[in-house]
Amino acid sequence: MTDILKNKSKVNFSVIHKFMFLEAPIEAVSAELITWGESSWWPQDCLWKYIRQTDGEIRVGTQYLIKINKPSAADWTAQVTQLLPKCLVERTFEKGLFNGFERITMEERANGTRIDYELHFKIRGLLNILMWPFLFRAQYVKTINKVMDALKDYVLEQVKAKYKE
Repeated sequence: MTDILKNKSKVNFSVIHKFMFLEAPIEAVSAELITWGESSWWPQDCLWKYIRQTDGEIRVGTQYLIKINKPSAADWTAQVTQLLPKCLVERTFEKGLFNGFERITMEERANGTRIDYELHFKIRGLLNILMWPFLFRAQYVKTINKVMDALKDYVLEQVKAKYKE
């Protein structure tokens, strides 16, 4: 898997990296990460939402419109560029604020699953470049933290319910 991940890391992108550990089996986590952005657990008050633009199962080539929940914000587009069930999903940005990609990886551990979210990016547009360090970056990080917390709450609730059966 490291060979797959190395090919893009040579580009000079900035990186935002968040990770968490869930005491849950990878099977309980992987389906939720593949449907990232369009899952039932996605926070309703999230700064952005993913709208799938292609039919069928999520696969390499699946396209998304990423709607920003702010009146003057421009939407983004992204496409799934790597998908390995129970390992990773990667979406590459095609238009919008970012040049780059986001990658969510999962790794099974003896007592649960490690989840890593990475945003590899360069900012597009002069106004965005100026606003990123003062406003947009903090909003982005806050949103990712909210999303990761929602995922954690949902998965742990599902695992707990399964063991009560």
